Amino acid sequence: MLTAPVALIRRMENQAVISGIAEYDLMLRAGIRAADYIREFFPYARRFVILCGGGNNGGDALVAARYLLPHKVVIFSTKDKASFTGCAANAVRDLPETIPFFVRSTLSDADFFPGDVIVDGLLGIGFSGGVLKANVQNFISAVNRSNLPVVALDLPSGIDADSGNAADNGAVKADVTLTFGRPKSGLFQSDGSLLRGAVRLLDIGLSGDSPDGIAVYTNIEAVAAVPRFAVDCHKNSRGRILIWGSSPEYPGAAALSAVAALKAGAGIVRCVSEADLSNRLCNAVIFEKLIPGNYPDKFMKSSDVLVCGCGWGSCANVESLHRALEFPGKVVLDADALNIAAGEPSSWICRENLIITPHPGEAARLMQAFGIPSSGNRQSDALNLAERLNATVVLKGHDSVVAFPGGKPLLVAAGSPMLATAGSGDVLAGVIGALAGKMEAVEAAALGAYIHGVAGENLRSIPIADELPQLISEVIIKLQRNQLI
Repeated sequence: MLTAPVALIRRMENQAVISGIAEYDLMLRAGIRAADYIREFFPYARRFVILCGGGNNGGDALVAARYLLPHKVVIFSTKDKASFTGCAANAVRDLPETIPFFVRSTLSDADFFPGDVIVDGLLGIGFSGGVLKANVQNFISAVNRSNLPVVALDLPSGIDADSGNAADNGAVKADVTLTFGRPKSGLFQSDGSLLRGAVRLLDIGLSGDSPDGIAVYTNIEAVAAVPRFAVDCHKNSRGRILIWGSSPEYPGAAALSAVAALKAGAGIVRCVSEADLSNRLCNAVIFEKLIPGNYPDKFMKSSDVLVCGCGWGSCANVESLHRALEFPGKVVLDADALNIAAGEPSSWICRENLIITPHPGEAARLMQAFGIPSSGNRQSDALNLAERLNATVVLKGHDSVVAFPGGKPLLVAAGSPMLATAGSGDVLAGVIGALAGKMEAVEAAALGAYIHGVAGENLRSIPIADELPQLISEVIIKLQRNQLI
C-alpha cells in the first residue's frame, strides 16, 4: 500500500462522507478498531490512560476509551468537554460518566502507575511542524519520562505526518502506532520512523492512493497474501524445500533455516551439510551429510526451492555458488553465498526466480564488488542491487526493504531490535524459502520479511533465534484466520 499525505487523507475522508458514510462513523470505526488492537497488544494492562486534545485525534481516543471498558480507564485532556467540536463533541457526548475525565494543563510522574498503558490521542495528523504548545509539550514529556508502554493513534503526537520531522520541543516515543485508513508518510521517514514503534494499519473504509507515496507492506497486505492450505493439499503441494548450508564452524545456521521452513508451512524440508546436524534438527527434517567437495545433486532434482549460504563457511566456494544459481527452481541466497559472490563478481550468473537476503554489510560488499555506487538511500540502493543482479533483494534492517527489477521498493512495516540476534537471518531465509514454494519470489520475500518482523514484535521475552520458528508459526496461523496480530 502507498503512503498518503495529509491533504489526500482529508480528501479521502471527505469523499467517504459524500458517498454516504457519516463522519462520526469514521471516528467510531477508528476508535473501536483501535480499542480492539490495544486490548490484543496489552491484555494484562492494569489501567489504560487516555491522553487527548480537542481535535479529531482526541475524539478517536475518546471512542477507544469507551470501548476499552470494562478495563479500568482514565482520561487526561488538554481541553474541557465543552471545548470539543464536530465529531469529537459526539465522542464526548457518548462517553460514559463512569470514566474519570480530568482537564489538565500539566501532568506529573504521580499521574502514572506501574502497569499503566498510555494511549496518545493528543495531536494526530493536525500537527504540521514547529513548536508544541506548552501544555501538549508537558504531556509529551511526562509520557516519555514514564517508561510505560505507549500506543499512538494515527501517529505519535509531535510528528509531522508528511515529513516525519519531530516538533522542535519533542514528540511522543511510541511502542505501537495504530494508523487509520492509509499509512502516513511521516511514519517511515526522519524522526517518525524511529519514534513510531510497531505499526498496524486499521481499515476504516477510505479509498484512493497517492502515486508518489512510499510503498509499504502492512498487515493488510499480509492477511491478503498469506497462503491458506487447500483442503485437498498434500506434502508435495505445500512445497519441497532444500536447505544447503552450515559447516563445522557454523553448524546451527542450516538447522535454524530448516526448522523455520517447516514452521512456515513447507510440506517437505530436506537439509544437506558437510557438518553433522543430526542432533540439531527435528525428526521431520530429512538430513544428509555431504562428503566434502560433493554437491546435493540428488536432492536438487526433487526440490522446488533451494535455500543456501547460511553458515557455509569454508565448506563452499565459487563452484558451490554456480551449482546454486543453476538450480532450476526458486533460489534464496543468504550469508556466505553472498560473500562468495562479492569476492568473485565475474562469476555471477543472472537468472530468474532469485531472492537474496543481505544485511547492510553484505549489501555494501555486493555493491562495491558490482560497481554500484551508494546513494545513501536504502530503497535506492536495494533497487540498484536488484536490477544489477536480476534478483529480488531483501535488504534487512530497520524498515527492511524489498526491491525487484523495474518495480517500486517496498518498506516492510514490521520488525524489532529484538531480532538483532545471531541466527535471526537464517530463520528469515528459511521462512522466505518455504513461502517461495507457494508464491512468486517478490511476494514470498515481502510476506516472509513481514512475518519475521511481526514475530519479533510479539515477544514476551528476549529471544534467541531457536525460538523464532515457533513464533513465526503462530503469526502465520493468525494471519490465515485474519486475527489481530
